[in-house]
Amino acid sequence: MMNQIKLDTFLDYKYISNFRSNKKQTQALFTVGKAQLEKNEYHYDLYVLNNDRIRKLISLKEDSAYLWINDEEVLISMKKNKTDKKKSKDKYSIFYKYNLLTKGIEKAFELPMPASVLKYLGNHKYLVQSQLSSFEHHLYLDKKENRKQLLKQMKEKSLYEDINEIPFYGNGQGFTANKRKQLFIYDEEKDILDLIVDPDFNVGKVVVSDDLKHVYYTGKQAKQVRSLTTHIYVYHLDSKITEILYHEDHYAINELFILDHKIIVAASDMKTYGLNQDDDFYELKDKKLVLYQTYGLSMSTSIGTDVRLGGNKQALVYKNNIYFVKTEDDHTNLMVLDENKLIKTVYEMNGSIDGIEIIDGEIYIVGLYRQKLHEIYKFQLDKIRQLSRLNQKVMKDKYVAKPKPMVYKDKTHNVKGFVLYPKDFDPKYSYPAILDIHGGPKTAYGKVFYHEMQYWANQGYFVCFANPRGSDGKGDDFADIRGKYGTIDYEDLMNFVDLVSHKIEHIDQNRFYVTGGSYGGFMTNWIVGHTNRFKAAATQRSISNWLSFHGTSDIGFYFSKDQTGGHPNINTELLWEQSPMKYALNVETPLLFIHSDEDYRCPIEQAMQFYTIIKEKGVDTKFVWFKGETHELSRSGKPQARIKRLKEITDWFETHKS
Repeated sequence: MMNQIKLDTFLDYKYISNFRSNKKQTQALFTVGKAQLEKNEYHYDLYVLNNDRIRKLISLKEDSAYLWINDEEVLISMKKNKTDKKKSKDKYSIFYKYNLLTKGIEKAFELPMPASVLKYLGNHKYLVQSQLSSFEHHLYLDKKENRKQLLKQMKEKSLYEDINEIPFYGNGQGFTANKRKQLFIYDEEKDILDLIVDPDFNVGKVVVSDDLKHVYYTGKQAKQVRSLTTHIYVYHLDSKITEILYHEDHYAINELFILDHKIIVAASDMKTYGLNQDDDFYELKDKKLVLYQTYGLSMSTSIGTDVRLGGNKQALVYKNNIYFVKTEDDHTNLMVLDENKLIKTVYEMNGSIDGIEIIDGEIYIVGLYRQKLHEIYKFQLDKIRQLSRLNQKVMKDKYVAKPKPMVYKDKTHNVKGFVLYPKDFDPKYSYPAILDIHGGPKTAYGKVFYHEMQYWANQGYFVCFANPRGSDGKGDDFADIRGKYGTIDYEDLMNFVDLVSHKIEHIDQNRFYVTGGSYGGFMTNWIVGHTNRFKAAATQRSISNWLSFHGTSDIGFYFSKDQTGGHPNINTELLWEQSPMKYALNVETPLLFIHSDEDYRCPIEQAMQFYTIIKEKGVDTKFVWFKGETHELSRSGKPQARIKRLKEITDWFETHKS
């Protein structure tokens, strides 16, 4: 008898992030996160992987940032005691050194501002990054005796925001107006911070040369309307001189590599497919970006799930080869761009490669393999071998539904999707079903573990999910739905539902539900305005009105124009045609709204508009407003909020079963 995956089982899941090898590439460290229900936060432990053996080193509590100093020492961002916590509230960043051999920990230094340390540069110097307003530079410039007065001034300034640029806030970042990502060199012996960029410069990608003599970075002087293209610079650590390497406005640069003394970037000119256009590889030559190798496909995992926390490296350079992750159809591949400029598949993962690293010349992977949670794997002889067993206990004897592939075949394309069968399925009975729609739209569903879907399958639901046009993994043509929102993607989803309904006679058509978040929320809103086939629906962190989204989302001022093909003032009817709000008076389906008030990607006013219209009409509806949560509620929201969210959606469907 298999046990159930319960609504709160995710509290025992462990999430792997920050997987990084030391400079000699002989061992690696990583953090393991886990939810803490009572404290309503996540805590992290630091682990080491050495000789393919894994052991826990130290508990970091709510912190997770670290970096290698040398093969024996690690620098940890950590609040070890009450004094540290108080200093952290006073805008200090506190760092400790941990010795892997002696297991001793000692205070290293503190920086007088919120900051992260990116790299140890040798000779007691560190590369530091901080996001600061012009006023916040006083945190490190002013004398210590003036700090109390400075903090008082900052508190007074926190009562309002001076805004003269867009975007003015960022999802998960709060207000960002007039704040710039800055780079510093910190001298630990002299306790001196040296700013190496202009105070009005915004830093993007950062890479340090292997000889620790050069800091390469992308970025731009700030403008009142943020640019989508970027420049390339190098800071010479010996001479302290900054050199401009590329200063044209032709490309969005997404990755920066140092390859055999060449600068290679993954970039897009956005000309053919807009913002979501996939990258090609370019070489920096004579202050120009020259095509190095055509690629035009994804360069990361976009396979969706709700069992990640934090991130891992998805591209690296090793022996003049660039290794990177590619989303293909419903899974990921490990790819290599070799020294002969050939792009080849190294390994095809039955799931999602969430991180890669090289140790002792061999490839290690953080992954979601098949229907397992995060574990570490070693790649050898075209296969992977599981090294960690971090989630073995929590998943022991649990019912995990295996995704059954289903493909809707159109004349011009195929739509691939999956169905999870309910626990204890009995062909003598019929069962309710849920259509779950992914966000993006340029992401994809795959054969990986998804907690909410597995929970619903354990509760007796069929769960259906698919990759309609607009999804990643099949190239730019398939992903391009600019100006077509709610048309071809809607057709694909409805055709997939028809296919599933025809193939699986055990689905009760009178108890078919729909939900989705972000773009999936947009599609849920669109669906209930265009059909009554679903018994009830739950729309999460959704878009309902492109016209207002343009000026309220952190990405709205460029994303709405790109995706709809028009400007809200000039092409008002075009944006309105593609807005679910236009069709709100058609809605008869009971509709639950899930939204967070610090969601700056899809602002909560999008839910407020739609909810108000259908509430006035008399539709059965409910609005659950999450306070202090962001667009990431379902994935990395506070544990108590995540429980509330999933319970509300499930209860909504259960309430509307009859």
